[in-house]
Amino acid sequence: MSTTTIVIIMMVVFISILLLGHPLSWILGGLGVIFGVFFWGDLNVLNIFTRAVYKVVTTSSYVCIPLFIFMGALLEKSGSADKLFDSLYIVFGRLKGGLALATVVISALMGAATGIIGASISIMAMLALPTMLKHRYEEKLACGTVMAAGSLGTLIPPSVILVIYGSLSNLSIAKLFAGGMGAGICLAAIYSIYVVVLSYIKPSYGPPISKEESQKYSAGQKAAMILVSVVPTLSLILLVLGSILLGAATPNEASALGCVGAMIIAIMYKNFNWKMFKESCFSTMKTTSMIMWIIVCATMFTSIFIGLGGDKVIADMVVGVGENKWVILSVILVLLVAMGMLLDSYGVLLIGVPLFTPIVYSLGFDPIWFGIIFTLMIQVSVLSPPVAYAVFYMKGFVPHIPIGKLYWAVIPFMAMQIICIILCCIFPDIIMFLPNRMQ
Repeated sequence: MSTTTIVIIMMVVFISILLLGHPLSWILGGLGVIFGVFFWGDLNVLNIFTRAVYKVVTTSSYVCIPLFIFMGALLEKSGSADKLFDSLYIVFGRLKGGLALATVVISALMGAATGIIGASISIMAMLALPTMLKHRYEEKLACGTVMAAGSLGTLIPPSVILVIYGSLSNLSIAKLFAGGMGAGICLAAIYSIYVVVLSYIKPSYGPPISKEESQKYSAGQKAAMILVSVVPTLSLILLVLGSILLGAATPNEASALGCVGAMIIAIMYKNFNWKMFKESCFSTMKTTSMIMWIIVCATMFTSIFIGLGGDKVIADMVVGVGENKWVILSVILVLLVAMGMLLDSYGVLLIGVPLFTPIVYSLGFDPIWFGIIFTLMIQVSVLSPPVAYAVFYMKGFVPHIPIGKLYWAVIPFMAMQIICIILCCIFPDIIMFLPNRMQ
């Protein structure tokens, strides 16, 4: 049987079982074993699974994953997001689209503090969405803003996705964080411009809060609210990311420092107690276990896939479209979008990196630059129907809104993500400005 036929069979079986709704990790691990035994006829294929587990538990760069998740869990339960939204609600509320703008700003800050999109989307769905709907924001704009802005944690450091990408591709996580910061700010700015401009063009989409509601607080009170809510979280972000970017701490050391800082913030807001600490630990354990199990099973699957020659088939298919490196890159990005329509972000990452990075590096693209472009494509996949995880998170908070309407709500924001990718291709310094200035 030819290698191409084997690859087609693997992909058809994989997609068929995935569409039946089975968990991704079990599909990846199970099919890896089955195809390895069937085509190699050797039970020693299980040794690959053992090596995958050993590689995960001995990779030091993965240490910061549970620590960053724990930091985010502490901040989520500390009430810092509540205080942020309360203050920015008053500051931006009088602008048309001001509440949506506040949602983007807070989501960017929470993304930089948690690194997990589920936490950011859940927080903003509980805080910002009811307030926007109460002030008669157009449903698709309100929901789309929460889903898209809440996904910024995929890109803005300390992103768990960037940590895993750096570990898989042997790149500097600190430089990936630096590149992600530039692209993340660019994307957040595009979102902000969109929601404000749309609200001014169509005032009924994002009406401002009433003048009376805004004037309940004096300028001094507003300044105090900003000081109390923004400064602690912003200081923690600067402490964690600053220590990494300046070379004062490794990502592992900075993640531990971030956990201590998150505890201090929770104590400042008088929300730190044993129950909150225990819930944060359990939340961290569940999320970390899920991520690590997917990593192990995806490593198993991709090892078998590459061992059977699947990477050569994909490489030949991609390179066969022509000699222009930008055309080849475009094909790879389209394939990543297609993968994102069926897989979650970790699946896209763990399957896509071994397949596509060797091709891209051979074309002469900067590895750090492509790592951020890859992560931007994962952000697109988070919003891409039918397996749009941001939509699934949101649906739990708005059961009365049809899922089809939520799918339509993310389309403009997916277009903006594509615009951001194009800008990063035309102006690579958006990504590379900070990494190029690091040691």
